[in-house]
Amino acid sequence: MKPFTPVSLAGLALLVFGLASLSGCGIAKSKQEADKVLTRHFQTLTTNGYEAALADYGRPFFQKTTREEWRKALARLTAKLGVYQKHSITGWRAFTQAGTFGSGTTVTLQCQVTYSKHAAQETFTLFKGVTDSDYKIVGHQIDGAALLTE
Repeated sequence: MKPFTPVSLAGLALLVFGLASLSGCGIAKSKQEADKVLTRHFQTLTTNGYEAALADYGRPFFQKTTREEWRKALARLTAKLGVYQKHSITGWRAFTQAGTFGSGTTVTLQCQVTYSKHAAQETFTLFKGVTDSDYKIVGHQIDGAALLTE
């Protein structure tokens, strides 16, 4: 077995760096694509109503909450928080998985969301399977001081 030469080590390092850079670009692109879905979701809530916005949620989301329960919850949240104004991403993470349960990319976006009456912190988990055309919301948590008051 030949020892590594400085040239072969440099080539190996360049290859590893290149592969890491490519995967990093994919992860950043995943965040951007997920944020586009989230922006569209908020706009749909504002302009087309709750029923239309339910299309942004994936099948796994409705395994724990029915569509009707979530539609009513969105209506209560709007009554409490007000109409959506804007959001900003305060944190995010993304990863790709492959397995028998499902292969694809999961993106979690932590957002500061401003509504007309109050602000809230919301965490969305979105998933895009390898054969899916777009991300779907599979998890949605909402936290805010206004939710604790009558």
